[in-house]
Amino acid sequence: MLVPLITVALCFIPRLFSPTFFYWDDTMQSFLPVWRSLGEELLNGNLELMDPAGWVGGNYIAEVGYGIWNPLNLLNFMAVANISNLALASFIVVAEFMAILALGTFLLARSYGANRWLAAAAGIAIPFSGFTLFYEAARWPGGLMAFAWVTLFWWSLRRAMHGNRNPLLPFLLGFLTMTAGNPYGAVGIIVVCGAVGVELLLTRKSKRLVTLFFLALAVGLTAVLVFFPLPLSAEVTARTSNIIANDMFLVPGIGDLTALSMPNYRPPTSNFFGAIESVPSAFLAWFILPLLPWLNFRSIAARSRQISSLYIVTGVYFLLAYAPSHILLFRWPLRLIEYFYLGLLVIFVVVLSAGLSATKFKARLVFALAIVAFGVYRAWAIYPDGLHSQLLIGLYIAALLGLALFLWRRAGFPGLAAVMVFGTASILVFQSYAFIPANPVAALGSPVDVEVLEESTESYEGNTLQLMTFNGLEAPAFVNGSLLYGNQILNAGVDNSLNRYSGISYITYVNALCMNYRGETCPAAYDQLWNDASESIPVPLADVLRLETVVVQKTLLDVNAAPLPAGWEIVESDEYRDILRRQEPLEFPGTVSWASPGLDVLSAEQDGDAETVRVSAPSGGELVFARLAWPGYSVIVDGAVQEVDEGPAGVVTVDVPQGASEVKLEFTPPGLYLGLGAMGVGWGLALLLSLIHAVRSRRGRTAQPAPAPGPRTRDRAAVRVPDKG
Repeated sequence: MLVPLITVALCFIPRLFSPTFFYWDDTMQSFLPVWRSLGEELLNGNLELMDPAGWVGGNYIAEVGYGIWNPLNLLNFMAVANISNLALASFIVVAEFMAILALGTFLLARSYGANRWLAAAAGIAIPFSGFTLFYEAARWPGGLMAFAWVTLFWWSLRRAMHGNRNPLLPFLLGFLTMTAGNPYGAVGIIVVCGAVGVELLLTRKSKRLVTLFFLALAVGLTAVLVFFPLPLSAEVTARTSNIIANDMFLVPGIGDLTALSMPNYRPPTSNFFGAIESVPSAFLAWFILPLLPWLNFRSIAARSRQISSLYIVTGVYFLLAYAPSHILLFRWPLRLIEYFYLGLLVIFVVVLSAGLSATKFKARLVFALAIVAFGVYRAWAIYPDGLHSQLLIGLYIAALLGLALFLWRRAGFPGLAAVMVFGTASILVFQSYAFIPANPVAALGSPVDVEVLEESTESYEGNTLQLMTFNGLEAPAFVNGSLLYGNQILNAGVDNSLNRYSGISYITYVNALCMNYRGETCPAAYDQLWNDASESIPVPLADVLRLETVVVQKTLLDVNAAPLPAGWEIVESDEYRDILRRQEPLEFPGTVSWASPGLDVLSAEQDGDAETVRVSAPSGGELVFARLAWPGYSVIVDGAVQEVDEGPAGVVTVDVPQGASEVKLEFTPPGLYLGLGAMGVGWGLALLLSLIHAVRSRRGRTAQPAPAPGPRTRDRAAVRVPDKG
């Protein structure tokens, strides 16, 4: 199909201005490194739910957002694991979901009665709307995936309910939406199911509500496995906020709608870089507002009930997009503007499918040009320094409008759609030129070469901690791998890293090391490493964490300002860092990091997340493991189950009773079996619904009498009313 192919082709345009465009921010520092790491594990036959060596960032199942239960994600993980050019790997995955989104939008618009040419133009436009392109595609791929899947689910659900189709397809797409791991995908499922349910009532198809209810229940049951591990682990994490508040951060303004067709309008929205956006996040499509005066809204008045779900979804997301900045665990409502824009765009092309009104041409033209002029004014009012480009873009949109009107008269819908798509592509070129090269998100650059990163970190051994901060970090130090924040260190092949990106964090751990969500630390963490871990554990915290390598950013602190800790030496030093290494081997095997006096550790054997330790405990004692005490850990001492305690920096501690000989530590993600059971019930219910539908359809076909022979007529195709497009 041409729509996804054209979309993928257009994705190359931003890459012409920055090869790392689809590899910025969270994509670069969080998602892609984990995708590659999980892909490598999958290629070795292991689905990794939790990696103890990943410390704060290793609890993948509780992080939720990586979508480790999604089949397409798993295929992508394995694919990117074999690509050494990290920017290219990211581009492949993002372009794939841009194409899925375009296809879903095309199908959705068609299902509501849009002309196929206009539906295609809408499908190509939505992936390159401002927020979707500059936030989701470039920085937050989890949101892009959820948006794409929700769009397809919406189409399939409505198709199944109104067309009496097998409900298996919407279930599968709902399953893919849920397992993508983004909570906004789950919100989308709820909103769409509710809207379609209301539409069934309004169109007097209430009997199908039973199928809708059980289908929604089946999809909802698949979410238990995906989302429940997070709240069941919340007691040790930072994701416990249940407030409703508004600090205006990433909250769009309703006034931005007056400039949603202005490609260089920068909304006055509080964001990561100031009070005015650095990108056109409020942009939807160039043709929406200029063509508004030519629309015939009466054309869909008679079908309002039949397309009421479109109004409901759009209306709900309008309210959500302009909601407070924090609602319980959800924050930053700008994230939902693309869903509102999707509904708005589909409504637009459905109305436009009645054709452009030809009456009062001059009045409509004046109105349209006034709309364009006001968009220019709004852009100038917010950002006066951009007047030159704003005027040029205003003139260009006016020219596109003239071309659209001309080709509509000459070629109908194909001509109109061609101008819509051409305008989308040409404006994408302009936006890429204007907003990509100097974008503050990419200020430090992005490491792209796996071999360079591996070479830069080849001296790292064992558990490695980087003491570094983003402030003072120079771009070459990051790009060449000398200092790596977030999950980038995974791309360097350093698996045992105490610095990792985490969206949930582990409170005790990050507080002990003065660490933020990106793995950055403060200077005080250095001294903390050499202090006793606690009153009852009189060894340095570095020993409790089984540290073997400590990397110190030179602009953060000078390790030569005081004597080095006993047992450590500087093994490498360059312009950006000092690398400290432990001189003597660690005392204990496995992940055991300390044992109280009189408790002898004889051996340790690891099997995945589990570890079995042989001990000699004539008088009992305490055993400490260099792994975080995530909820889900259990300990069995000589066959008896005991509680797992939290020690310094959140590590696992175990009380070993007198005479014990074996301590077995195991990890089972909280809610795993409940989730697997719910998943099984959900799939079973979906298959049952599919079977019932198949049986009823077959009975319906056999019960219908054969048509009586009649006079011969012309072939039905010969009398079909042709589409004007």
